Amino acid sequence: MERVISNHYSILPGNFYPILKLCNYTHLGVIRNYRKGDTIVLPGEIINKVVFVLSGKLGISFMNDDGRQKFMFYADPFTFADRLFAIEECFVHVVSEERSTVCFFDKEQLLSIFQQDKEVLIEFITCYASKCTYFMRESKEMAIYKPSVRVLRLLYELCRQKGKEVDQVDHVYEIDERVSQKAISEITGVHFVTICKLFRYLKKENILKKNSGKIIIYDLPRLHDLIEEWMKT
Repeated sequence: MERVISNHYSILPGNFYPILKLCNYTHLGVIRNYRKGDTIVLPGEIINKVVFVLSGKLGISFMNDDGRQKFMFYADPFTFADRLFAIEECFVHVVSEERSTVCFFDKEQLLSIFQQDKEVLIEFITCYASKCTYFMRESKEMAIYKPSVRVLRLLYELCRQKGKEVDQVDHVYEIDERVSQKAISEITGVHFVTICKLFRYLKKENILKKNSGKIIIYDLPRLHDLIEEWMKT
């Protein structure tokens, strides 16, 4: 394998390293289709399978003891939601975020595939590693940076990784990612009201603007300076 994990790692809780070779073995699993909003795995349900996404997107959340849900990550095409290797009682809720097709693999099926094709095993482990990298980074962000700074850092890194320069004179960038303010709140752990106030401030200062389909960054250096300023306060 010549692909590099960093080419597929995203600051967003999805786009993890794709297990492309596993698509060659879906005939060994069980394929099912889901509508948007369908529950695939109920909190506390034990299915002992890996849920491999062929199309669409799954949302994975943890159910807390008090009944609240904490969003964890998205499973995009060619990645998976793991309900096979659960090492403790964990109330995981898996929902179809859009029309999705998934393939369920149990332990015996996966072992058979890994024995036939060791490259699939390498991709599987690499996908796990990319998730570990994401969650280690998120743990660091939560421990080190205050809420507003976490949001600014997310926007700055999104521009660095996903931004396209659309105006070379004024150095305007566009992030063509449909990331809602609600999603940013879930990703950063920052209250939705704080997210709304922050975006209003950034728009007023002509640093960036967000609409439904993209984020437009007018002043990337100022965004970087703002992170430095707010880290000191």
